[in-house]
Amino acid sequence: MGLKIAVISPWNVHCGIFTYSEKLINALAEQDVDVYVVRLSRFGKKTPELLQNLVQTIPVDKIDLVHVQHEYGLFQQLEQEFYPYLKALGKPVVTTAHAVGVRREIDAYIASMSDRVIVHNDFCAKMFSYPEKTVIIPHGASSCETVEVGKAKKSWGIDPRIPIVGYCGFISEYKGLETLIQAVANIPRVALLIAGGYHTETDTPYIMGLKQTTLDVLPSRCHWTGYVPDERLPAAYGAMDILCYPSRFATESGALIMALSHGKAVIASGIAPFREKEKLGALMTFKNVADLTRKIKRLLKNQQLREKLEEGARNYVRSVEWSKIAEKHVALYEEVLNARKQ
Repeated sequence: MGLKIAVISPWNVHCGIFTYSEKLINALAEQDVDVYVVRLSRFGKKTPELLQNLVQTIPVDKIDLVHVQHEYGLFQQLEQEFYPYLKALGKPVVTTAHAVGVRREIDAYIASMSDRVIVHNDFCAKMFSYPEKTVIIPHGASSCETVEVGKAKKSWGIDPRIPIVGYCGFISEYKGLETLIQAVANIPRVALLIAGGYHTETDTPYIMGLKQTTLDVLPSRCHWTGYVPDERLPAAYGAMDILCYPSRFATESGALIMALSHGKAVIASGIAPFREKEKLGALMTFKNVADLTRKIKRLLKNQQLREKLEEGARNYVRSVEWSKIAEKHVALYEEVLNARKQ
């Protein structure tokens, strides 16, 4: 008999944590783990009563352990109501902290109420500050095929001869797209493809402001796709010669990892989680607009360097394949359960 766990996560919504959870759960199933999905609403107001009702849906007699996918916005500062309900079930609790270091008091509480806390990289482990509870398990990835570049560009109405710099992911203020727009504006005869939207609305005031900026500084050189469904992702990534992730802050980036999964050359801002991947040869980082402009020009001109980054991306993805990540989770679950027995 395999392990039986309950995973608390957003489900079937436009949300990076849902995408992560779905991939992990499918990989765990391949490891003979039975998973009960406990759906946490991604949007809307949370109340203690709502969270209590959610915990009451967990089939306690059918599971060995509860695994929480945590991000600050999901729980709206109600962790001190939520976790006691979980602890009352008498089952071990593992939490994956998808963001850390922003609200230290919440981090401390999660550490106190969880048997183990999973973070995705060394930066997060240092920021979380509870080494006795912390386990690093990288964000998983799967190798993906892309549509041939010329065909992909044509599918978006783009001349195949035009070099394309791209971004693909959710769009919000901290993603730093202003930096990317400024850099591309400095490079004649290069176009920008922005693939993605917000979680709910088609456009937000912020996105509308960005679109106006591209009309002003990149007239006829920027194409916005809006939210890209899964079946169109191979064409979106295929159309991009290089991708840029200019985030001002991140603890990890599922969107960036998806770009690496498609074997793309990536330039990312020089924040700590991305520098970790640069040291592994998975991507290149930049310091400011001028540096990003130089590196975009360099990559577009130097096919050998671009291919080296593409190979680095593929190598990184092979190192964090979901099957390997699932194995690490199973080993952690077993360690937690064995500790409970002692």
